[in-house]
Amino acid sequence: MINILLLTSLLLLSLFAVHLVNQRQEKFHRIRMQQRRLRWQIEALEEVLVGVEEVMPTRAIARCINAEILHLLEQSLELEKGQNTHLETRINHVKQREEEMAQKTEQPSANRLRESDAEMARTEEALDQAAKVLRRQGHQGRLEGESLSHYLQELSWTKLMVEVVTYVAQGHKAVMRGDFTTSQAYYKKAQSLLISSDHPDPKRMEVIRELGEVIQGKRKALSRALMPEDDYNPTNL
Repeated sequence: MINILLLTSLLLLSLFAVHLVNQRQEKFHRIRMQQRRLRWQIEALEEVLVGVEEVMPTRAIARCINAEILHLLEQSLELEKGQNTHLETRINHVKQREEEMAQKTEQPSANRLRESDAEMARTEEALDQAAKVLRRQGHQGRLEGESLSHYLQELSWTKLMVEVVTYVAQGHKAVMRGDFTTSQAYYKKAQSLLISSDHPDPKRMEVIRELGEVIQGKRKALSRALMPEDDYNPTNL
C-alpha cells in the first residue's frame, strides 16, 4: 500500500514538473513570438519612415513614425530577459534621430516624383501605413485629435500628388519624344485624378487649372510652387 502511494506521489510530482516545464516553454515561445512580431513591425516602420521622408515637405509625420519605432523598441526591451545591448544601442540611435529631426530648422527637400509604377506603389503603401500608425497613436491617446486630422490630410494630399506629379513628368517625357498624343493622355489622367478627388487642399483647384492650360498648350509645365520637382521647364512659363 505504501509503495503504491509512493509511486502515485512520484507520478503526480513528475506530471507537475512536466506541467511546469511545459508552461515555461510556452511562455518562452509566446515571448519569442512577440519579440519576432515586434521586430517585423519595427523593420517595416523603418521602411515607412524612409518613404515618408522622401515625399513629405515637413518632418512632423516622420517624427511620429520615429516615435512609434521607439515605442515598439521599448516594448521589445521589456520582453528581453537576456543580453539586450543591441536593443539599447538601437533605442539610443532612434532617440538621437529624433533629436536631429527636432533640431533641423530647414524644410526637407521632398520629391514626390516616382520613376516607375512600382516605385509609386511602394511610396503610396508607405503613406497608407503611416496613416495607420497615426490613427493608432490617436486611438491610444498619444496624438491629439487636431494634429491627427491635419496629418492625415497631409498624407492623403501627398499620396494624391505623388500620382499627379509622376503622370505630369511622364507627359513631359512624351513631349520630349515628340509623342504628343501620349503626353496629352498623361496630363489628362493627372487632371482627372484631381477632379475626382474631394480633397480640401486649396492647391487642388490651382493644379487642375494649370494642368488645363498645359493641355491647351498655354503653358509648358506647372508653376514651381505647385510642382518644384519639375525640371522640364526651369522657368515654368
